[in-house]
Amino acid sequence: MIYDVAIIGGGIAGLSLSIDMKNRGYKVIVIEKGTYPRHKVCGEYISMESHNYLQNICPNLTTIGLPIINNFKLTTGSHKEFNTTLDLGGFGISRYLLEEMLFKEAKKQGVEFMINMKALDTNFDSTKNNYAIKTNGNSINASLVCNSTGRKSNLNTPIAKNIGTNYVGVKYHIKIPRDPNLIEIHNFPGGYCGISNIEEDKTCLCYIVNSKYLNKVKNSIPELEKNILFKNSNLEKIFTTAEFLFEEPVTVSGINFLIKEPVTEDSFFLGDAAGSMAPITGNGMSMGLRSASVLANNMDQYFSKKITKQQLVTNYTQFWTKEFSTRIKLSRHLQSLSEFSFLTNRTIELFNLFPSLAKGLIKQTHGKPF
Repeated sequence: MIYDVAIIGGGIAGLSLSIDMKNRGYKVIVIEKGTYPRHKVCGEYISMESHNYLQNICPNLTTIGLPIINNFKLTTGSHKEFNTTLDLGGFGISRYLLEEMLFKEAKKQGVEFMINMKALDTNFDSTKNNYAIKTNGNSINASLVCNSTGRKSNLNTPIAKNIGTNYVGVKYHIKIPRDPNLIEIHNFPGGYCGISNIEEDKTCLCYIVNSKYLNKVKNSIPELEKNILFKNSNLEKIFTTAEFLFEEPVTVSGINFLIKEPVTEDSFFLGDAAGSMAPITGNGMSMGLRSASVLANNMDQYFSKKITKQQLVTNYTQFWTKEFSTRIKLSRHLQSLSEFSFLTNRTIELFNLFPSLAKGLIKQTHGKPF
């Protein structure tokens, strides 16, 4: 069988694209090296720009009472803080639940899956005008290949520029009395911690830190939290009073924020595989969802012979560059700034003097609803 679309990587972006394309009547297969459901390091906040699209491709989401997040707080260890409302805002849902629901919806719609299967190589066969994807099982053929394998992949990825700093991400789910409509970012030396509610009145606590700070405490996460994170009294209070729901935190290391090209001769890239946004802007999942929406629409036009393959490539590249390159660059600057408490202090002072400045900055990290 020759599939219309083969999607390598079944995360949020890949699953969404698979449902969207299947709903349009195409033969779709997803090659996923892992299994479902699973926990991943993620702030688990999604901008409202993606709300309608998610409900369209996964209607069962409407049956879950998810917290709507429209207030924001930023603090530092010196007790400075800034509070504001979020004009667009977002909603909270765990990656575990969202991936599980998208996977079930994709299966329901007839998307085929190769689970626990790793894609090893992709080659274009000019005589057949399709791609051959070699896996550690069977090889498959498809007219188009999409890559949503995340930040790290064993496949060739677009040329990227490394910003030169490695980060470590740590996530917990906790229970703690708090305002479910509030997202908090608490700065500490070397990083920051985001806290917001998800389903079932649970709270996602996720922080990212420059790896050199973890090296200073001999790679001990408890020591890192006690000696570094607790320099912000807000975090000390949360860590010492909350009920932690995981036996061990979910962690990821070697994080870099890369600038990439969204298309190569072999694949269309989406989600983190196309470019990693620093989590401080809180919209990585929305980038993946919006990429899926736009790519599905353009692939539909290509298969319907309304545009050529070159136009498909051009359209998607121009979209991605226009919509996301500025966001990624901004997120990198904010990420670097957040590592230094004195800079965060100055930022808070500036935001309190000129709230409209903060509003404008936040607006640049949220796209328009689609």
